Amino acid sequence: MTSYNVLGRISSVYSDLPKAEKKIAEVILASPEEVVNMTASELGMSAKSSAATVIRLCKRISIPSFTQLKVLISGEIKQTYPVGYSDIKANEDTEDIMDKLLGNAFQSMQDTISVLNEKRLIEAVEALEKAQVIYVFGVGASHLVAQNIAQKWSRIGKTCICTADAHNLAAAFAVKDKHAVFIGISNSGETKETSKLMDIANETGYATISLTRFGDNAVSSKASIPLNTVRANEEELRSAATSSLHAQFIVVDVLFFTYASRNYKVVMNSIKQSRVHIEKYVNN
Repeated sequence: MTSYNVLGRISSVYSDLPKAEKKIAEVILASPEEVVNMTASELGMSAKSSAATVIRLCKRISIPSFTQLKVLISGEIKQTYPVGYSDIKANEDTEDIMDKLLGNAFQSMQDTISVLNEKRLIEAVEALEKAQVIYVFGVGASHLVAQNIAQKWSRIGKTCICTADAHNLAAAFAVKDKHAVFIGISNSGETKETSKLMDIANETGYATISLTRFGDNAVSSKASIPLNTVRANEEELRSAATSSLHAQFIVVDVLFFTYASRNYKVVMNSIKQSRVHIEKYVNN
């Protein structure tokens, strides 16, 4: 990916940072223009922390050095970005609500594209190419994303099992298949059911893919192929729940269309056949 969205990454992990790293993050987010002219020691002193803490924060957001961090920030602050996420207010005009939701959707998708790891994405596509069966699981809003995955890959001939019942899915894992894939979806990455199923899938020998927000979390750490979305700001009325869905759906779309591009003839033939069957069903 050409964009790293460093400031977005820092914002995504901010609430989970240790106290010392949080101080560094605060300085970077508040004054990125000044930070690009600092050394690691100067930034550490400015945040009443240390150069070592600066390096730890860089590693946490998958940037190998403070020098590279500064180069990336320098590129970002020269660009124009949307102003951020907005929540609705009491008695707000419908037109303003539409503008805010459109802005939130754009922001979440743009930020998510910038944190997607292309190498992991290709690994996920390759695992799905080999898969004879795909198990998909998510709770609540994440179940909608799981259904979307199952619908897409079922339509191109893959066997997909998607259920909201974790117990039934755990029982299905009794069948050992080295070509099976489990996709666990959790915005927070801490959903207990998804985390437990990830453990069982790993023990059974399945390839495991996670879709969680960027940062350290239980589900992502257990997956052999972790994919991430940006962490949208959570406002009082939970507009971020909508933004998180936009972010998850864009990852699914990128994954699916990358898969389709690599397997173009097979996928197109499957889609055409599915349309024929749907038309027969509708017209009979």
